[in-house]
Amino acid sequence: MQYYVAQSLDGYIADDRDGLDWLLSFGFEAFQASYDRFFAGVGAIVMGAATLRFLTASGEPWPYPDLPTWVLTHRPLPVIEGADLRPVADDPARVAAEARAAAGDRAVWVVGGGATAAQFADLGELDELLVTVMPVTLGRGARLLPTTGGPLAWRLEGSTVFENGAVELRYSRATD
Repeated sequence: MQYYVAQSLDGYIADDRDGLDWLLSFGFEAFQASYDRFFAGVGAIVMGAATLRFLTASGEPWPYPDLPTWVLTHRPLPVIEGADLRPVADDPARVAAEARAAAGDRAVWVVGGGATAAQFADLGELDELLVTVMPVTLGRGARLLPTTGGPLAWRLEGSTVFENGAVELRYSRATD
């Protein structure tokens, strides 16, 4: 499972109002080729309910057509044209197994948020972090990966520097 996300220099993925205006102000053009390469390898998606609400509030068409998408939620899900949504109230270990099976030889993308990704990291199910660090500080907001199981070790596999000052860091889970 891969957590592909952007963060501020001080480790936040959303501001203190759960907003992304700070991120959207950088535009998407500089990152399009990198995103397209990543997304071409995705076979299934996992996200939290807040991420789903953010996506549906945008008014844009569903961005992940034909990909099975597990949503961690305790509420009924909206019907979204082109979306294969699968609600799950608990048991992230089962979600990880089902999503991996559905993805086949492709990746499972943990879209967000940080608390959702942390659940999988705490279970040892998060294999890779692909974090684009944006040249901005927020001071507060939603943390990148608020794990509760203690320190997790990661190994840097590579990096990409973008013209706008952002840096993508690719980590794999370090094993003993």
